[in-house]
Amino acid sequence: MYSQISLVAEIARYLNQSPFSIEELLETTKEGSAKLVEIVNDFNELLYDEVIPRLFAKVFELDETSKSEEHEVELIKVPSSGYYEVTAAKDKIVRRADAIVKDNEREKSFHLDAYCFDSNSERTLFWDLLREKRVKQIYFTGMLTHGQSDFFVQYIDPESRTVRSYYPDFIFLREEPDGTEKYVIVEVKGDHQVDDAVVQAKKDFAQQIAAASGMEYQIIKSTDADQNRFRMLL
Repeated sequence: MYSQISLVAEIARYLNQSPFSIEELLETTKEGSAKLVEIVNDFNELLYDEVIPRLFAKVFELDETSKSEEHEVELIKVPSSGYYEVTAAKDKIVRRADAIVKDNEREKSFHLDAYCFDSNSERTLFWDLLREKRVKQIYFTGMLTHGQSDFFVQYIDPESRTVRSYYPDFIFLREEPDGTEKYVIVEVKGDHQVDDAVVQAKKDFAQQIAAASGMEYQIIKSTDADQNRFRMLL
């Protein structure tokens, strides 16, 4: 439920404008600020689907341009201490120096000396992709989620309506049938989470960024990863 003041504050925050300017702007609308408060309180979604977009069009004039640039993204930012401390269950840690890891597999992965997986599903998928011939490189990127990596996707959280950063689980380089190569971004999700609104928002923004970068984004269900059903990623 919004009051006139809280409605003005929310719109001002979204449009990055002075609340006084927004207050004046609302008064010039056909409905008027009091009526808009009533309407928005009846249907909250109208604030973000109708009111804010229409006010945006009045406040800003869009001049669209497109420019493409290539730049490198750091999968890991080296800290001043030289290392990060991460807590994980022992059975979900895979180290570069582990005897089970073959020399050719070490060359394909491990941008960190150890990967700390959140789940058995992630660990299983890692081994499957690491040993797949069409996978030329694979990195687990989901363990450092607090600014330690430049590899992230910004998206609008549908619940908080704020811009947030999302760190996908994996990125791997896949050899295509014609001999070319393509990077694939992969997220492992529990079956019950796949249709979640936040997960779908992350997916939508990640697919846009991947497509614009000549890459691919896919979500794999944890049950598929658990049962070694990963061929859909290839």
